[in-house]
This record gives sequence, C-alpha cells and structure tokens, in this order.
Amino acid sequence: MLRVAGDSTRHESMVCWCYWVGGVLVPIGILAARYFKRYDPHWFYSHISIQTVGFGLGLAGIIMGFDLEDDEVDDYDKHKALGIAILVFGCLQVTAFLARPDKSSKVRKYWNWFHHNIGRLAIAFSIANIFLGLSIASEGKSWYIGYGAFLGVWVITALLLEIRHWMKSDD
Repeated sequence: MLRVAGDSTRHESMVCWCYWVGGVLVPIGILAARYFKRYDPHWFYSHISIQTVGFGLGLAGIIMGFDLEDDEVDDYDKHKALGIAILVFGCLQVTAFLARPDKSSKVRKYWNWFHHNIGRLAIAFSIANIFLGLSIASEGKSWYIGYGAFLGVWVITALLLEIRHWMKSDD
C-alpha cells in the first residue's frame, strides 16, 4: 500500500500509514503504563500522549478508509467491521479516561478491569485487522515480516519486563 502512483494509491498509502503508526504506538503506550509506574507521573503522561496520538491516527485511518470501500474485494466487510469495533473500543477507552475514578475510590478496581480488558481487545483486533488489511492489499511478505518482527520484539520486551516486574515484587 505504500506505493506512490495515483491519487487513489496515495489515499490508500495515508490510510495504511495511519493504521501502521497507530498499530505500533498503542502497544508501546501499553508498555509505558504497565512497566514504568515507578517514574510517576511521567509514565502516566507518556501513556496518555502515546495512546492519544495512536488513537488519533487510527481514527484518521478509519475515516479515510470509508472512502476506499470496494465491494469487489474479498474480506473488505470483515476489515471494515474490525475497524469499526476497534473504533468503538478506542472511544470506550477515551470515555473511560474521562470518567476515571480517584485511586482511592472503591470502584477503581472495576474501572481498571474495564480499561485493561477493553485495551487488550482493541490491541488483539488491531493486530488482526492490520494483517487482514495487508492481505486485502496483496502486500508482499516483507510487510508481514516487518509488522510480525515488531510484534515479536514487543512480546519479548513485554515478557522480559513482566518477569522483571514479578522478580522485583518478590523482593
């Protein structure tokens, strides 16, 4: 999709770029929130900033993607439905942020559960949708390998940070 030929290809390139950057930033924002709380309040502002940019780019990608509707493309409806679900999850996250209870509130644990699990669903759907979008666009293996490599590094980083987190909490 990142070819530069005509106007429609340029439009598709912008959509792809928005999804990709959002699909990289949001997982990084999750790591900031989960593993860098000792740098309070910087972890929070990093998390919010990264997620806001990722959400904004994903939203821009979805809005531009509505112009790309193609009834002749297999799996387009699945791609669009996943995109809308991701948008709903993102909007739920924004709404949850605006309704966030104080840390000492008795309902904070329920808010945390909601926030964490909706975020996990959004990430899972986003990853699936990025790979589906690559398939629809008939991109070469290098795009799959590139995003797969990012996900591999992200998962390994998260595992190492999680192990470190649990080892420190045992001390």
